[in-house]
Amino acid sequence: MNFHAIKSYKEPKPISMYILIFTDVLMKVNVIYEETFQISIDKAFELAMQWLNSQHKAKIKKSTPPTFIEAKQGTMMTNTGHDPNWKKRIRINLYHLNSSKTLIRVEASPLSRNILRVEKLKQSWYNGLFSHLFTLLGTIEETTTPEVLLTNIKAKSQCYNCGNKIDKDTKICPNCGIDVV
Repeated sequence: MNFHAIKSYKEPKPISMYILIFTDVLMKVNVIYEETFQISIDKAFELAMQWLNSQHKAKIKKSTPPTFIEAKQGTMMTNTGHDPNWKKRIRINLYHLNSSKTLIRVEASPLSRNILRVEKLKQSWYNGLFSHLFTLLGTIEETTTPEVLLTNIKAKSQCYNCGNKIDKDTKICPNCGIDVV
């Protein structure tokens, strides 16, 4: 097997894409997209599964919670492979990093060997398909911290200002008068 090329492309967000082309008798293309999110690995896995299930003609072939998903997606078999709905194998690997950060690595391989324009393929698949997953994870990442803090405050059985014991449904502390919501 001969190594031909590595091309790299950077999106405005810190998403890196790599095209690896290996040749033997057939040409094989692997497109890899990865990004790190401030989200738990379990939540990232759940969102990736929901995203895959929402994609046109996606079938999950193998799943190892919370670290790996393999699926096939798409319906079209054409000579160029530039359409986001072109048949492909998708592998999603999730890696737990420190302090609830998760690295999401999405690897996609066309199920046909006729790739004419690799640059167009990687851009089309990212814009038409994988950007939605990364946007979803980024949106959840941004909203997780305030929701978690609000949930923790509501779940406490004492006022965070004066320490007075209060019911979980109480909105204003009867002792100091501060809003506990």
